[in-house]
Amino acid sequence: MYTLYHCPITCSTAVLITLEIIGVEHNVEIIDLFQNEQFSEQFLAVNPLGKVPVLKTDEHILTQGEAILIHLSQKHPEANLMPDLATTEGANALKWLNFVASTVHGHFSRVFQPERFANEHEVVKANAEEELVKLFELIEQQLQKQPFLAGSLPTLADYYLAVILGWDRMLSFDLAERFPELKDYKQRLQQTQTNSPTLLSL
Repeated sequence: MYTLYHCPITCSTAVLITLEIIGVEHNVEIIDLFQNEQFSEQFLAVNPLGKVPVLKTDEHILTQGEAILIHLSQKHPEANLMPDLATTEGANALKWLNFVASTVHGHFSRVFQPERFANEHEVVKANAEEELVKLFELIEQQLQKQPFLAGSLPTLADYYLAVILGWDRMLSFDLAERFPELKDYKQRLQQTQTNSPTLLSL
């Protein structure tokens, strides 16, 4: 049994999608970041960093979204979440997962909370958006060559990116209008995983 500590619209949604794709029994504990529930005594006892996602199993407590995703892919190989990580294909899929989870997500963090990075909030946000445009240019180029980020089949990188695409409302421009390949990509991804209601709702 898994218990996922989760806040909707955040990156923890990628873990929820993954659990649904695996089809494993799980509970979801909602942590409302907008009500500062991540700083409650009860949640800090689970994760002293006060961040989601957290995945609790009968054996241990896992934090850090990317690590949780990789762990699940190895624990449930039958779900085909990633290629064999020892292969070239697996290394490529890991590269794209890290690119999305660290680089793309990192610049969105500057859009969401520019005050955490510098006093000139508008400058921080503008610079982050400029970098995001460059990153999505690379993503679109990749998707023009193949159906998904790491090849012909979706991987964890794609499920994480699907969540990030839902953050476009925070940008000063229309992401789908600037990068039209993303709309077809998202539809392809949803068609491959109809057993994930969360993915279908994005």
